[in-house]
Amino acid sequence: MVKGVVFFLEMHQPRRLRSNVLNKLCDLRPSEVNDSIISPLIFNDDANKEVLNRVVERSYIPTLELMRDISNEGFRVSLSISGSLIDQLLMWRPEVIELIKELVKNGVIELVAEPYHHSLASFVSEELFLDELKAHVEIYESLFRQRPVAFENTEFLYRNDWGVVMERAGASIVLTEGVDWLLGWRSPTYVYGSPTSKIKLLLRHYRLSDDVGFRFSNRSWDQWPLTADKYMAWIRATPGDFVLIGLDFETFGEHHWRESGIFDFLEWLPKEAARADVRFIHPSNLVNEDPVDYLDVPYAISWADVEKDDSAWQGNDLQKIALAHVVSIGNLMRRNGLYKTWRYLLTSDHYYYMSMKYGPSGEVHNYFNPYKSAFTAFKVVEDIVIGLACALSNRR
Repeated sequence: MVKGVVFFLEMHQPRRLRSNVLNKLCDLRPSEVNDSIISPLIFNDDANKEVLNRVVERSYIPTLELMRDISNEGFRVSLSISGSLIDQLLMWRPEVIELIKELVKNGVIELVAEPYHHSLASFVSEELFLDELKAHVEIYESLFRQRPVAFENTEFLYRNDWGVVMERAGASIVLTEGVDWLLGWRSPTYVYGSPTSKIKLLLRHYRLSDDVGFRFSNRSWDQWPLTADKYMAWIRATPGDFVLIGLDFETFGEHHWRESGIFDFLEWLPKEAARADVRFIHPSNLVNEDPVDYLDVPYAISWADVEKDDSAWQGNDLQKIALAHVVSIGNLMRRNGLYKTWRYLLTSDHYYYMSMKYGPSGEVHNYFNPYKSAFTAFKVVEDIVIGLACALSNRR
């Protein structure tokens, strides 16, 4: 029997925030409270453009071009492109959008929908979560002429009730994490069902995913160097019907630089897959498969950190307070024509930076954190919330 591999990549860049904006926001005159004035004040688009240009050159373009080159060898990939990133690509690097369009049109890429702003909308309200998902589906249809059937919540967050909302948004399949405590004796390599909706659940094999995402460049790893033939042999030997590999897109060229051999690894994957009798498939290829069992997920799971729950974004009081404060000004911003700006403030990264974890999880948070501390990240968001409330309430 041919083994299937679903190769999923998450493509996301946040729209980073400026610090020290409280006084500038409070000094605005009523006539200046509009998006053309507010956005440049609170979004650090100089840094956003700089980061995007670096990642485009190191990762996005070379990886997409390589995918195009190896597509005739059977390579297929599933891709979620956050609306936050789409917005920035359209502003500064539209050629990346054109490359993705080509790969979608040629059947190489299958798009996976998520909350538009890679946000924590699912923690706020069912209505907002649904709106975020529908907005992402709409931009996919508008730009790429593809309506997704596979969905994910931000960072593979999943709960029973969130699955119901994703089904309402059009999901037939939801991608999430193969969490050990949830699976028990079961394996993530089969299609599962939900007891509360008709969606099919595909679960990431986190060990095989982390072999590439985290361990590929680690020379102290006892399996270094990881070669394509070794990796495909592991996938082939894994019991089950398919293997879902889930990675950040920036794994290729940014987290692991070209010098690590990561592009050579990707180039050889379809060749070695063919030798190992492994076939790249899209999530939609599994939509008609009967579930082998049903997974009850009453508590949030995700692909983040050792804990694999929601604690990467809501694990301490700073994170909870910041999100509550952002939510509290939502209606005020909506009434003043700043609804999209408010949704950007719900992007998960802002709260990820506030984590105070130690150990392996803390090391990952620190790697991605542009601030000196969780308290600095918290103050950035709080200053913006207070400043916006000040400006919108005309308090001087």
